Order: sequence, then C-alpha cells, then structure tokens
Amino acid sequence: MLSVSSLPNSSVLHGTVYALLFLVITQTILFILGALRPKGFPPGPRGLPGLGNLLQIDRKFPFRTFTEWARKVGKDTPLGWKSAMNNVIVLNSARLVHELFDKRGSVFSDRPYMYINAEWIVRYDFKVAVFQNNDAWLNRWRKDVALMLSSASIKKLAPVYEAEAARLLVKVLESGPATGHKLMDVLTMGMLSVPCLELCGRRPDDLGVFENFRHVMETWFSLVTPGATDVFPLLRCLPGFLAPWKYKAQEVRDSLLVPGNAVLQAGRAQRASLDAGSSGFESLLAKILRDQAGQKEPFYTSRELSLIAVTMLIGGSDSSLVLFSTALSVFAHYQDAQRKVRTEILDLLGVAPPRVANLPDLRFLEACFNEILRWRPVAPMGIPHAPSRDDTINGHRIPKGSSIIPNVWNIHHDEADYESPDEFIPERFLRHPFGMRVDDEHEPARLEKQGRRMNYTFGAGRRVCLGMESAKKSFLIGMAKFLWAFEVHPRDPGRGVDLSLDTGFISDLTLKVKELDIMVKLREGLSREDIFRHYEDVYTDEARLMDW
Repeated sequence: MLSVSSLPNSSVLHGTVYALLFLVITQTILFILGALRPKGFPPGPRGLPGLGNLLQIDRKFPFRTFTEWARKVGKDTPLGWKSAMNNVIVLNSARLVHELFDKRGSVFSDRPYMYINAEWIVRYDFKVAVFQNNDAWLNRWRKDVALMLSSASIKKLAPVYEAEAARLLVKVLESGPATGHKLMDVLTMGMLSVPCLELCGRRPDDLGVFENFRHVMETWFSLVTPGATDVFPLLRCLPGFLAPWKYKAQEVRDSLLVPGNAVLQAGRAQRASLDAGSSGFESLLAKILRDQAGQKEPFYTSRELSLIAVTMLIGGSDSSLVLFSTALSVFAHYQDAQRKVRTEILDLLGVAPPRVANLPDLRFLEACFNEILRWRPVAPMGIPHAPSRDDTINGHRIPKGSSIIPNVWNIHHDEADYESPDEFIPERFLRHPFGMRVDDEHEPARLEKQGRRMNYTFGAGRRVCLGMESAKKSFLIGMAKFLWAFEVHPRDPGRGVDLSLDTGFISDLTLKVKELDIMVKLREGLSREDIFRHYEDVYTDEARLMDW
C-alpha cells in the first residue's frame, strides 16, 4: 500500500509524463502542419503528411527527379516541393536563374539555414564564407579574395600555374603505378598547390597536414547536402550513438582548423619574410596581416583567418579535383578526344611542352573543358540560395528562408538548347560559343542579352564563384601538360571506364566519378628525363616570383 508521503512524488511524475506527452503531440502537430505547402507556393507534386515529398526523391541523384517534375510544371515555372517542414524551390531554367540570382541578387543571395552546419560545425565562432549570409563580414571577405583572384593577379601568377602543373607530372611519375587511389592522392595534392601558394606562399605538401584533407571535404559535403540528415527536428534530440552524423560533424569541425592553422602560420612566416626585405609574391594572408598590423581590433580574428584559409582551399581544390578526375576518366573512355587534344598540342608546338601562353590556341582542349562541365557538371544542383524576405515570381509566393536550388543538370541537358544533350560531344563548342543549337533562337548575341551563361557550374548572381577564372586556367594548363606527357587508358581495357550516371558516379554537393578506374603511362617519344627537365625549366620562373 502506498504511503501518503509518496503521493506528491507520484503527482509530479504524472505531471511530467503529461507535459512530455503534450510536448510530443504539440510538436508532431506543428511538424505535420509545417510540412503542408504554403499558400501560393509554386506548383509541384502532392506530398505525404509530415514528410512532404521526401519519399519521392531520387536520393542518389535528386536533380533527375527535379528534371522529371519540371516536364509537368514547365521548366520556366518555379518548382515547389516540401522536404518535411522545409520549403524547397527548384529553378529548372536559365531564365529563372537569371531572374532571381542575377536580377534580384539583393534578395536571393543568402543561404538557407542548415541545422548540422549551423549548430554542429560552424556554431557561433566559425565564419565560413560559402555558407554565410550577406553581411559586412562577407562583403569584406569577397573584396579581399577578389583581389587575389582577379585577372591581373592570375596573370602575374602564370609562373606558379605553369610550374605546379609541371610538378604534377613529376609527382605522377614518382608515385609508381599511376592508378586508382594512389593517383587520386597525387591529384589531390596537385589541385591544392596553386590555391595554397596564393594563400600563404607555401605548398601543401611542405606543411604536412593535408593527408586526411579529402576525407574531411567529402564528409562535410555529405552532411550539408540538402535533406541529407537534418530534415526532422525531433531527431536532433537523439544521443550521439543513435545519430552518428553528430560524431561526423564534430570530426569535421575538429579537423578544419588543423590545416587552417598551418596555412595561417605559413602566411605569418611569409609576412615576416616580406617585412625583412624579401621581394617575393605577397600572398592573401600576408596582405591581410599587413593591413591589420597594429590594429587594436582587427577585422579578422586569427580563427577567422584560419577558416578563410581552409575553406578557400576546399573551394579551390575540391571542384578542381572533381573536374580533373572526371576529365581523365572521360579521356580514358573517349580515346579519340584524347588523341585530338594531343594532336592539337603537337601540331602547334612540336616536341615542346605547352605553356600558359599557348592556351588560347588549344581550342579543342577548351571545348572539352566546356563540354565536361556541361555533360557531367561538377555541382549539378549548385549550392542553395535563400531569399532574405518573402518574394513572388510569376504569381507564385517564395517564402523567406526557402532553399532555392538551381537545377544545373536540367539546364545543361535541355534538348531545346542542345543537340543530343546526353552525349559527350566537345565539337558542339567549336560550332557555337555556348555549345548550343545553331539557329536563330540561339544566336549568341541574343543569348548574351538574355544573361545566358556558358555553364552554371560556378553559380550565378552575387554568389557566383570568384575562383572560376583561376579554376579554368589551372585545368587547361594542367590537362594540356598531362596529355602532352601521358597516355590515359582504362585500368581494365576489357571492362573500360564506367561513365554511366547510375553506376559510374556518386553525388553530394558535387558529382564525381565513383572510382578513378584508369591507368597512366608515359607517352611514346618522351622520357622521364624530359619531364624532369621541363619542371626544372619552369620552376626557375616560379622560384624567382616567390623569392625562394
């Protein structure tokens, strides 16, 4: 029999249970109501209570689902769908991207709230420009970075682009059998070299902290892919052993500052060297440190400078790595395209290696660059934008904070614009500057007037990638030298290279080959000594510029 003294405790227990039950029921109702389509929302498929359209999405390649839905609502109509409580709007045409991102950039250049990123990785003390909303800090960051990535700066750094591309050839030779993961590791360090030198004046392999860098990038991207893990608010309350993404997010956070601090220290060392009389190139971090010298309250904290460094390395290297590895797979599969690039180089230069000054004459190589970005876009859904206030387009309401996804895949594979869009045809960019159908509708001057871009891999509007010119130059000189020096073949000639979207690629924020299933060998007529001699020749100019 219960004692009288136990009754108050029982009442408290019951009250607690009822309060928790009331909270769960209330949150469930709010969650179900939040998953309903807002009034005036753009058209899209009907969803399920609480889930929205989540179960209707191709989880591997969401952009394909968006393309199918666009056929029903029309590509020039914004497509609205619900990711549980989240409002998502997809732009399936270049016209819509131009209208919202370019013409209304003052409204549509924030980023949507991403719980994992905001609460577990970035938190209150990290500023990561690619995910930062418009504010004074971001404007200052873009201004500083734009100086480093301006056309004048890129031209000045031509010896660096030249030498690092030649050095990649040496590293491939030194790696032994150039294939698979070993080749990917070499490429990763190669793609990091130029942005690291631009940031701090040192190469990444000299700093000794980038062994795990590709894993950190891939983990971070998997966590911030729209709808990946933070769709249901109640799941945020789960303990770590039931929500392993929390451990992954903490791992990313802890891992980011290690290379960031190392690059910052290198920037400080270069600053000291320049102050002591060195005449070498002034890196971005060295310039910022000079500008902030003596300030009681510097604009950038040390932690922010570390994050600037590491996030710029991620942005500057990951897309380049994805593009370069995809291109090698493409050339291994399409041997005729590989031979055309090599023939173009040899016909122009004979036995001499290609240089930066030769790039304007390598038109077929540039056509391949454009076609790879069109056919297998590095970022098939871009990085989502968000409006800073409610807005409308074509009579449809776009609520503040919605995720606005540009369906780059659909724009690049629109049959109305491209002949045989699912086929790899670099020659299309030799016939037409935008690679499109040759007719009155696609007359280049008309397209330019409409604000059309050659490709949308690098984004649009105020959030357009500042490093797209640098990325293009790095790719062209890197691939020109690579195909001058090496032949690229399938690792298993009988099986070939799998370039099927379904089985040969994986996708998070980027679309990348599942496996670098190729082999590289020195082309006939060249020796290892030729490769080393070429690097020694171009290194002289780089060393002079950097004052090494």
